[in-house]
Amino acid sequence: MILRVRVAVMTAALVLPLAAQTATPTAPVTQTLTCPVGGERFAFTSATAYATWGQRPDGKPYGSWVFPAPLPECPGNGLVMYRDFSREERARLTSILADPGFVALREGQGTWYRAAYLEHALQPRSPVTAWLLLNATWEAQDGSLRKARYQDEFVDAVQVLGGEAAPIEAFALRVRAANALRELGRFEEARAALAALPRDTLASDPAAAQWGAFLDGLARAIARGDRTPEPLDLIPRQVAAAYCLGGVSAPPRSDPECSTPDMTQAMKAVRDARGAHAAH
Repeated sequence: MILRVRVAVMTAALVLPLAAQTATPTAPVTQTLTCPVGGERFAFTSATAYATWGQRPDGKPYGSWVFPAPLPECPGNGLVMYRDFSREERARLTSILADPGFVALREGQGTWYRAAYLEHALQPRSPVTAWLLLNATWEAQDGSLRKARYQDEFVDAVQVLGGEAAPIEAFALRVRAANALRELGRFEEARAALAALPRDTLASDPAAAQWGAFLDGLARAIARGDRTPEPLDLIPRQVAAAYCLGGVSAPPRSDPECSTPDMTQAMKAVRDARGAHAAH
């Protein structure tokens, strides 16, 4: 079912730090969904296919769709349908949705954050809560107090992970938590979090080389006290080059990285691509 697939894809996509995905045309589709609590029916538009081209250090993809992807929400009771629920969970959700704590969250809090609230209420030790909180940090505006609060809660959720998470999943979450600490300006904690990573976990992972390069870059960003969500040396080269060049709605980014030889070459490629596009 589509809701189960959504969580599976969300988790798998975040395990690889910088791997580019195969380019796929964006294909929005509107479905009629039935709320598993109350039976309300409503329309929801999602994408069955889209293209991505790398990720930010926090795992948020660059791509042709909205990230984090919109989640269906029952209009009446506010249930966020982020996964399938068992019969027993559906029975429990009736009272959870009516709880004043959850009702209050419907004013001003994102759907991914509310999904994390529901998951924690249903399964207090589930690693899915941490993934949902990570997506919630993408949903909040960069530099906002809300994002900082979501990042704090995400770090806390990762720190209490138990054996419920698979080793590589726990490793990926701890890497993202170290980055969250960096963005929060808690550099000593971020440095300690990186040092504590069980790198032997990567022994059987085909993405081990990518992880190693990413972690080295993250360590450099921490060492220089960089709190920005998109350090130019930690994002895909073509995205960084576009930032250095600037565009219609954004001025050129002033950063020493923009003057490096490889970035100069990447900027030329982006400039040529823009010229070819304009010619058509």
